[in-house]
Amino acid sequence: MKVLKPTKPTSEQLTVIRNTRPGVFVIRGAAGSGKTTAALYRLRSTVGFWQGRLRNGHVDGPVRVLVLTYNRTLRGYIEALTEERTGGDDVELTTATFGKWATRCAGPGQVLEAGVRRRTLATLARDLPLSTEFVLSEVDYILGRFTPERLDDYVECTRDGRGRSPRMPVPLRRRLLTEVIRPFEQWKADRGVRDWTDLAVAMAATRMDEPYDVVVVDEAQDFSANQVRAVLNHVAEEHTLTFVLDAAQRIYPQRFTWTEVGLQVGPHNSKSLSRNFRNTRQIAAFAAPLLADVEKTDDAAVPDTSSCTVDGAKPVLFEGSFGQQMDHVVEFLTSLGPGSEESVAILHAKGGGWFSEVRKRLNAAGVPWVDITGNAEWPKGPVNVALSTMHSVKGLEFDHVIIVGLSSAVMPHDAERGDSEREAHLRLLAMAAGRARKTLTITYKPSEASDLITCMDPATYEVRTA
Repeated sequence: MKVLKPTKPTSEQLTVIRNTRPGVFVIRGAAGSGKTTAALYRLRSTVGFWQGRLRNGHVDGPVRVLVLTYNRTLRGYIEALTEERTGGDDVELTTATFGKWATRCAGPGQVLEAGVRRRTLATLARDLPLSTEFVLSEVDYILGRFTPERLDDYVECTRDGRGRSPRMPVPLRRRLLTEVIRPFEQWKADRGVRDWTDLAVAMAATRMDEPYDVVVVDEAQDFSANQVRAVLNHVAEEHTLTFVLDAAQRIYPQRFTWTEVGLQVGPHNSKSLSRNFRNTRQIAAFAAPLLADVEKTDDAAVPDTSSCTVDGAKPVLFEGSFGQQMDHVVEFLTSLGPGSEESVAILHAKGGGWFSEVRKRLNAAGVPWVDITGNAEWPKGPVNVALSTMHSVKGLEFDHVIIVGLSSAVMPHDAERGDSEREAHLRLLAMAAGRARKTLTITYKPSEASDLITCMDPATYEVRTA
C-alpha cells in the first residue's frame, strides 16, 4: 500500500522545521494541517543539527533518535516515512509504539491480558452507579495521569477533557479509589502481573544508560501524563524533543497539563497550525460540526475550514441493509477502475469479526485488500484497499474513506449532551472522517443508526438509499 508522501513544506511549517535548537517544542495542529509532515521535516533538520554537533566533538555518538506513535498501525506508517529522512551511519533510529518501546526497555514481566483486566475491574466496580465502559475509561485516566504515590490527588483535581456526564463528585471519586483502584493495584501485585499503565510508571522511574538526543512523539494528545514522564526520563541532558498533537482529536482519556509533568510550554516553544491541506472543502465542512459540542481544552487546534482550496463531492450517507451497503461499497471500488493507485480505507468502529462480511464481499468481487489494524509494519505491494478499525487510522490519510455499519450497537453511549462516551465517539468519528483526501462515505441501516448522525449538518452531506 502506498504511503502518501509529505508535500513541500509551507511557510507556516518552515517556522517549525527550522527551529532546531535543543529543548522541548510542541506542534499543535488541526486535522489535515500537516503537523506530522512538519514534524518529519523537523526530525530531519534536528538530526542534522545533532550530527553536526557529533562531528564537532560536542556529543558522543551515535545520534540516538526515538520516534514514538500511539498505535502500531501509525508506527508502521511513520516508520515508512522516517527511514528515508534520518540516514547515516552515525544515527541510531528507533520507531515504536510506547508499549513496544517500554516493554523492550523495562525488562521481562507478564502484561495483563485486556480481557482479564476488563473483567477484574468490572467485578470490583459492580456496586458503583457507573457503566463498565466508563469505569474502564476513568481507571485509565487516573492511572495514566497520577503517579502511584499521588493517586489521592484525583479526589480534588480539575477533571478537564472527560466530558460533563456522568458527574464525578468527590464522594464517588473516593469510592472509585477505595473500591476499585487500590484493590486492583493490590490484585496485580499479588499475581505478579502488570498492565500498560504500570509500564509507563516503571519507565518514568528507571533511567536508561543511553538516553536519546532527538525524540518525536506523534499524536501526543493520546499519551498519558505518566507516558510523557517516561519519555522525559530517557532524554539526554541536552536534547531536542518534539510533541505533535491536537487535543480536539483526543480519543482516549489522557488529559493533563504540561506543568504537572514538569514542562513549561508557551509561545516561545510551540506553534499552532490551522490551515487544512488534506481535505476538500466539503469533507472539512462535514467534519467540523461533529466537534461543535465537544468539550475544548487548551491544546485543541481550531481548524480553519476556509483554508481548504480543493473542491470535491459532498460526503455521502448511504442507507440500507448491510448487504446493500456492501453493494454500494463494491460498486464504488469497481468505479475506480482496474489497477487504480488511489488508496481506500474501509473503516468500522469495532473491526475484528465485524469485518467478516466485508471480507467475503470483497473476495467475491475480486477486490484485493489488506487489514492494517494493529499492523506493526506498513504493508508493501500494490494493494491499496485497507480494512481498519477507526482507532487504528489515527494519523493516517487515504484518498477515499468509507465508514461502514455506523450503528448504535457498535458505538453505544448515553444520549445526553456532554456524556463522556458520546464525546469520545464524536471525536473518533470526526477523526476518521478527516482521514479522507477526496471522498467520504458513511453507510448505515436506518433502523439501527447511531444517533451521532443527528450531530451532522444536513447541508454538508448527500443521502442515498438502496
